[in-house]
Amino acid sequence: MAKHNCAICGTEVGLFAQQQLADKNYICRKVCAKRCMKLFDFVPSTLEQVKKHIEQVEYGTKVWEQIFVPLAKAKKKEEKIKSFGENGMLRVSPSTGLVALIQNDYKIFIFGKTTKACVYRIADLYSYEYVSEVQRGSDGKDVTKHFCVLAFSGVSGMPIVRLPIGSAADFTYIEKYFNKQFGIQKTLGNAINNAKRQINAIKSVTEAVKSAVNGEIDEEKGEAAIDALNANFYGDRTEWIRKADEALSKVK
Repeated sequence: MAKHNCAICGTEVGLFAQQQLADKNYICRKVCAKRCMKLFDFVPSTLEQVKKHIEQVEYGTKVWEQIFVPLAKAKKKEEKIKSFGENGMLRVSPSTGLVALIQNDYKIFIFGKTTKACVYRIADLYSYEYVSEVQRGSDGKDVTKHFCVLAFSGVSGMPIVRLPIGSAADFTYIEKYFNKQFGIQKTLGNAINNAKRQINAIKSVTEAVKSAVNGEIDEEKGEAAIDALNANFYGDRTEWIRKADEALSKVK
Protein backbone atom coordinates (compact mmCIF):
# COMPACT_ATOMS: atom_id res chain seq x y z
CA MET A 1 0.00 0.00 0.00
CA ALA A 2 1.31 3.43 -0.96
CA LYS A 3 2.50 5.62 1.86
CA HIS A 4 2.88 9.37 1.84
CA ASN A 5 4.04 12.05 4.22
CA CYS A 6 1.52 14.45 5.69
CA ALA A 7 2.04 17.80 3.96
CA ILE A 8 1.40 19.59 7.25
CA CYS A 9 3.11 17.67 10.06
CA GLY A 10 5.40 15.43 7.97
CA THR A 11 4.25 12.14 9.52
CA GLU A 12 4.38 9.10 7.25
CA VAL A 13 0.86 7.75 6.76
CA GLY A 14 -0.52 4.65 5.12
CA LEU A 15 -3.44 4.32 2.71
CA PHE A 16 -6.22 4.25 5.32
CA ALA A 17 -4.67 6.95 7.49
CA GLN A 18 -4.27 9.55 4.78
CA GLN A 19 -6.56 12.13 3.20
CA GLN A 20 -5.84 13.13 -0.38
CA LEU A 21 -6.51 16.73 -1.40
CA ALA A 22 -7.45 18.25 -4.75
CA ASP A 23 -3.85 19.30 -5.47
CA LYS A 24 -2.57 15.72 -4.89
CA ASN A 25 -1.13 16.54 -1.47
CA TYR A 26 -1.88 14.27 1.48
CA ILE A 27 -2.57 15.00 5.14
CA CYS A 28 -2.92 12.60 8.07
CA ARG A 29 -6.43 11.78 9.26
CA LYS A 30 -5.43 11.11 12.86
CA VAL A 31 -4.05 14.56 13.70
CA CYS A 32 -4.17 17.24 11.00
CA ALA A 33 -7.53 16.36 9.46
CA LYS A 34 -9.04 16.41 12.95
CA ARG A 35 -7.94 20.00 13.38
CA CYS A 36 -10.57 20.88 10.78
CA MET A 37 -14.36 21.03 11.19
CA LYS A 38 -16.26 17.90 10.18
CA LEU A 39 -18.28 20.00 7.73
CA PHE A 40 -15.11 20.98 5.87
CA ASP A 41 -14.88 19.19 2.51
CA PHE A 42 -11.33 17.96 1.83
CA VAL A 43 -11.93 16.50 -1.63
CA PRO A 44 -12.16 19.80 -3.58
CA SER A 45 -9.73 21.62 -1.25
CA THR A 46 -6.04 22.37 -1.73
CA LEU A 47 -3.32 22.24 0.91
CA GLU A 48 -3.36 26.03 1.16
CA GLN A 49 -7.12 26.02 1.77
CA VAL A 50 -6.76 23.38 4.48
CA LYS A 51 -4.07 25.44 6.20
CA LYS A 52 -6.27 28.54 6.02
CA HIS A 53 -9.14 26.57 7.49
CA ILE A 54 -7.01 25.31 10.37
CA GLU A 55 -6.04 28.94 11.11
CA GLN A 56 -9.73 29.84 10.88
CA VAL A 57 -10.65 27.17 13.43
CA GLU A 58 -7.86 28.11 15.83
CA TYR A 59 -8.84 31.78 15.78
CA GLY A 60 -12.57 31.01 15.77
CA THR A 61 -12.22 28.77 18.83
CA LYS A 62 -10.46 31.60 20.64
CA VAL A 63 -13.28 34.01 19.72
CA TRP A 64 -15.85 31.42 20.81
CA GLU A 65 -14.25 31.06 24.24
CA GLN A 66 -13.72 34.77 24.81
CA ILE A 67 -16.96 36.18 23.38
CA PHE A 68 -19.65 33.55 22.92
CA VAL A 69 -19.14 31.47 26.08
CA PRO A 70 -19.56 34.47 28.44
CA LEU A 71 -22.68 35.56 26.52
CA ALA A 72 -24.27 32.14 27.09
CA LYS A 73 -25.14 33.34 30.59
CA ALA A 74 -26.34 36.78 29.48
CA LYS A 75 -29.62 37.88 31.05
CA LYS A 76 -30.25 40.93 28.86
CA LYS A 77 -32.53 40.11 25.94
CA GLU A 78 -30.38 41.98 23.42
CA GLU A 79 -27.29 39.96 24.41
CA LYS A 80 -28.87 36.51 24.14
CA ILE A 81 -27.55 34.12 21.52
CA LYS A 82 -29.80 32.49 18.89
CA SER A 83 -29.27 28.84 17.90
CA PHE A 84 -30.00 27.26 14.52
CA GLY A 85 -29.38 23.94 12.78
CA GLU A 86 -29.05 20.43 14.15
CA ASN A 87 -27.91 20.43 17.79
CA GLY A 88 -27.69 24.23 17.67
CA MET A 89 -24.54 24.09 15.53
CA LEU A 90 -25.00 27.69 14.37
CA ARG A 91 -24.97 30.38 17.05
CA VAL A 92 -25.80 34.00 16.24
CA SER A 93 -24.88 36.91 18.49
CA PRO A 94 -26.75 40.04 17.30
CA SER A 95 -25.16 42.18 20.03
CA THR A 96 -21.63 41.51 18.70
CA GLY A 97 -22.44 41.10 15.01
CA LEU A 98 -20.89 37.63 14.96
CA VAL A 99 -22.03 34.14 14.03
CA ALA A 100 -20.29 30.93 15.14
CA LEU A 101 -20.35 27.44 13.67
CA ILE A 102 -19.48 25.06 16.49
CA GLN A 103 -18.49 21.41 16.81
CA ASN A 104 -18.46 19.54 20.10
CA ASP A 105 -15.99 16.66 20.32
CA TYR A 106 -16.12 14.05 23.09
CA LYS A 107 -13.36 11.72 24.24
CA ILE A 108 -15.74 9.09 25.66
CA PHE A 109 -19.45 9.38 24.87
CA ILE A 110 -20.54 12.63 26.60
CA PHE A 111 -17.39 13.02 28.71
CA GLY A 112 -14.35 15.20 28.05
CA LYS A 113 -16.10 17.66 25.74
CA THR A 114 -14.06 20.16 23.74
CA THR A 115 -15.54 22.73 21.39
CA LYS A 116 -13.99 24.10 18.23
CA ALA A 117 -15.53 26.89 16.19
CA CYS A 118 -15.43 28.96 13.04
CA VAL A 119 -16.57 32.53 13.63
CA TYR A 120 -17.83 34.85 10.90
CA ARG A 121 -19.08 38.43 10.78
CA ILE A 122 -22.83 38.56 10.21
CA ALA A 123 -22.10 41.39 7.77
CA ASP A 124 -20.23 38.94 5.52
CA LEU A 125 -23.21 36.61 5.09
CA TYR A 126 -24.45 37.21 1.54
CA SER A 127 -26.37 34.07 0.72
CA TYR A 128 -28.48 31.46 2.52
CA GLU A 129 -30.16 28.84 0.36
CA TYR A 130 -32.11 25.65 0.98
CA VAL A 131 -31.03 22.32 -0.52
CA SER A 132 -32.12 18.74 0.10
CA GLU A 133 -30.81 15.38 -1.00
CA VAL A 134 -31.83 11.76 -0.66
CA GLN A 135 -29.34 9.55 1.18
CA ARG A 136 -29.37 5.85 1.97
CA GLY A 137 -29.97 5.29 5.69
CA SER A 138 -28.33 2.64 7.89
CA ASP A 139 -31.46 0.51 7.49
CA GLY A 140 -31.13 0.59 3.71
CA LYS A 141 -34.06 2.98 3.23
CA ASP A 142 -33.84 6.35 1.50
CA VAL A 143 -33.85 9.35 3.81
CA THR A 144 -34.22 13.00 2.78
CA LYS A 145 -31.60 15.25 4.35
CA HIS A 146 -32.09 19.01 4.58
CA PHE A 147 -29.43 21.74 4.54
CA CYS A 148 -29.11 25.50 4.74
CA VAL A 149 -26.14 26.56 2.62
CA LEU A 150 -24.58 29.73 4.02
CA ALA A 151 -22.08 31.71 1.92
CA PHE A 152 -19.73 34.26 3.47
CA SER A 153 -17.68 36.74 1.44
CA GLY A 154 -14.04 37.60 2.03
CA VAL A 155 -13.45 34.52 4.20
CA SER A 156 -10.28 32.42 4.03
CA GLY A 157 -10.74 28.80 5.04
CA MET A 158 -14.34 27.64 4.84
CA PRO A 159 -16.52 30.36 3.24
CA ILE A 160 -19.38 27.96 2.40
CA VAL A 161 -21.17 26.25 5.30
CA ARG A 162 -23.53 23.37 4.52
CA LEU A 163 -25.53 23.46 7.74
CA PRO A 164 -27.64 20.34 8.50
CA ILE A 165 -31.22 21.25 9.46
CA GLY A 166 -34.29 19.21 10.36
CA SER A 167 -36.68 20.26 7.61
CA ALA A 168 -37.54 22.83 4.95
CA ALA A 169 -39.54 24.65 7.63
CA ASP A 170 -36.31 25.10 9.62
CA PHE A 171 -34.79 26.85 6.62
CA THR A 172 -37.77 29.19 6.34
CA TYR A 173 -37.23 30.13 9.99
CA ILE A 174 -33.52 30.85 9.37
CA GLU A 175 -34.27 32.80 6.19
CA LYS A 176 -36.85 35.01 7.89
CA TYR A 177 -34.49 35.66 10.79
CA PHE A 178 -31.59 36.89 8.65
CA ASN A 179 -33.85 38.80 6.27
CA LYS A 180 -35.23 40.65 9.27
CA GLN A 181 -31.76 41.37 10.66
CA PHE A 182 -30.63 42.81 7.32
CA GLY A 183 -33.88 44.71 6.72
CA ILE A 184 -34.62 42.90 3.46
CA GLN A 185 -37.66 40.90 4.52
CA LYS A 186 -40.32 40.58 1.86
CA THR A 187 -43.16 42.30 3.71
CA LEU A 188 -45.39 45.27 2.94
CA GLY A 189 -44.12 47.07 6.02
CA ASN A 190 -40.58 47.00 4.67
CA ALA A 191 -41.45 48.05 1.12
CA ILE A 192 -40.75 51.73 1.79
CA ASN A 193 -37.25 50.99 3.12
CA ASN A 194 -36.53 48.83 0.06
CA ALA A 195 -37.75 51.62 -2.22
CA LYS A 196 -35.50 54.15 -0.48
CA ARG A 197 -32.48 51.90 -0.93
CA GLN A 198 -33.30 51.46 -4.62
CA ILE A 199 -33.56 55.24 -5.10
CA ASN A 200 -30.22 55.78 -3.33
CA ALA A 201 -28.60 53.11 -5.47
CA ILE A 202 -29.91 54.69 -8.68
CA LYS A 203 -28.73 58.16 -7.61
CA SER A 204 -25.24 56.91 -6.75
CA VAL A 205 -24.86 54.99 -10.00
CA THR A 206 -26.11 58.01 -11.96
CA GLU A 207 -23.49 60.24 -10.33
CA ALA A 208 -20.75 57.73 -11.09
CA VAL A 209 -21.86 57.45 -14.74
CA LYS A 210 -21.92 61.26 -15.14
CA SER A 211 -18.35 61.45 -13.88
CA ALA A 212 -17.25 58.78 -16.35
CA VAL A 213 -19.00 60.51 -19.26
CA ASN A 214 -17.25 63.79 -18.40
CA GLY A 215 -13.91 62.05 -18.52
CA GLU A 216 -13.49 62.06 -14.76
CA ILE A 217 -12.56 58.99 -12.74
CA ASP A 218 -14.00 59.61 -9.31
CA GLU A 219 -13.12 56.62 -7.12
CA GLU A 220 -15.13 57.98 -4.22
CA LYS A 221 -18.31 58.17 -6.29
CA GLY A 222 -17.62 54.72 -7.74
CA GLU A 223 -17.27 53.19 -4.28
CA ALA A 224 -20.41 54.98 -3.14
CA ALA A 225 -22.31 53.49 -6.09
CA ILE A 226 -21.11 49.96 -5.24
CA ASP A 227 -22.02 50.43 -1.57
CA ALA A 228 -25.48 51.69 -2.53
CA LEU A 229 -26.08 48.75 -4.85
CA ASN A 230 -24.97 46.30 -2.16
CA ALA A 231 -27.27 47.96 0.37
CA ASN A 232 -30.14 47.67 -2.09
CA PHE A 233 -29.66 43.94 -2.70
CA TYR A 234 -28.30 42.83 0.68
CA GLY A 235 -29.44 45.45 3.19
CA ASP A 236 -27.28 48.03 4.92
CA ARG A 237 -24.45 46.20 6.74
CA THR A 238 -22.72 49.27 8.22
CA GLU A 239 -23.85 48.73 11.81
CA TRP A 240 -23.18 44.99 11.64
CA ILE A 241 -19.61 45.68 10.49
CA ARG A 242 -19.07 48.16 13.32
CA LYS A 243 -20.34 45.73 15.96
CA ALA A 244 -18.25 42.81 14.72
CA ASP A 245 -15.03 44.76 14.31
CA GLU A 246 -15.43 46.27 17.78
CA ALA A 247 -15.99 42.83 19.33
CA LEU A 248 -13.09 41.19 17.47
CA SER A 249 -10.70 44.00 18.40
CA LYS A 250 -10.95 42.85 22.03
CA VAL A 251 -9.93 39.24 21.33
CA LYS A 252 -6.51 38.42 22.78
